[in-house]
Parts: sequence; structure tokens; C-alpha cells
Amino acid sequence: MQPPRIRRIRADEGPALRALRLEAIADTPTAFGSTLAETEARPVDYWQARAQSAADGHDNVLFVAEENGSWIGLAGGYLDDERSDGSVDLISMWVHPAYRGRGLGRQLVQRVVGWARERGAPRVFLWVTEGNEAAEVLYERCGFRDTGGRQALPSHAGMREREMELLLTEAAPGMPPT
Repeated sequence: MQPPRIRRIRADEGPALRALRLEAIADTPTAFGSTLAETEARPVDYWQARAQSAADGHDNVLFVAEENGSWIGLAGGYLDDERSDGSVDLISMWVHPAYRGRGLGRQLVQRVVGWARERGAPRVFLWVTEGNEAAEVLYERCGFRDTGGRQALPSHAGMREREMELLLTEAAPGMPPT
């Protein structure tokens, strides 16, 4: 059996993206800013446009992890227009439960960080749900540090997210140097 492969999404993979996103939210609903119902309600055109943009676009990317043709993980990044310095936000991070603890999450993060570096981004930011210890540990091992930023988790009233950042001008643990 071959190890999982990580690659950029292709423009025609909107339906597969939708299916994976629904699986991810069903598995860990408090890790995402949208609910399962909101995600299910998005039209086919939304998923097609998202895959097309991430495959071809300069402003965002989605990487999928697959094994034997099945998608088992996802991570994305986008250039955040609200950050004037060209920083990137890491989004949509998820690994299938059967593949957790094998380094696949780190590899997905590394791919997004590599994409950010290619664009000259000075930093990568992310939001992680407070109390999601596995994700917090992964991000810390990848060199992300707490910024002190906090916000409500849009999908779950009463829960909060904390902001983390990775400075790309420094060599971070587990990350390829610039």
C-alpha cells in the first residue's frame, strides 16, 4: 500500500470537496465556523467555484490528502484582504480520524505554509477552537504561537476560538526554512 499523497485540488473536484467538507464537519463540528446544515445548503455552484478558484487562483489554495483514491484530509489557505501585509490564513484543516497521529496533519500544514512562502507572505494565521487540544498541539509543533486574539466560534454559541500565527521569516520547528 502506498502512503497518502498530498496534492492541490483540481478544478473539477467540487463534488468531492463538498463530500469531504461534510464528513469533516460531521466528525468535528466544533472545529469549523460553519454548521453541517449551512454546509449542506450551499449550492453545487458554490463547491464548483471553490474548487476552481483553489485550483487555478493565486489568492487561495486547497490541498487534499488521498489514499487509494479516497480523500482523507484537507487544508487550505487564502490571502486575507483584511491583512494589509499579504499574510495568509490557514483554513479548513481536517484529517480523517483513522489517519490522525501519523504526521499527515503536519504535512498538510507544511503544504499551505509552503504556498504562503511562495507568495512572499510574512505570516500565516489560523483560528483554533479553544479546548481542541489535538489541533492546538499540532499547530504549536508546527511553530504557531498564540497572538492573544480571541473571537466567538460562529457555528457554536458560547464557544471561542484563539488566533495563532507563524512568522515565516523564522525557521519554525517542523517547518521547512525560508
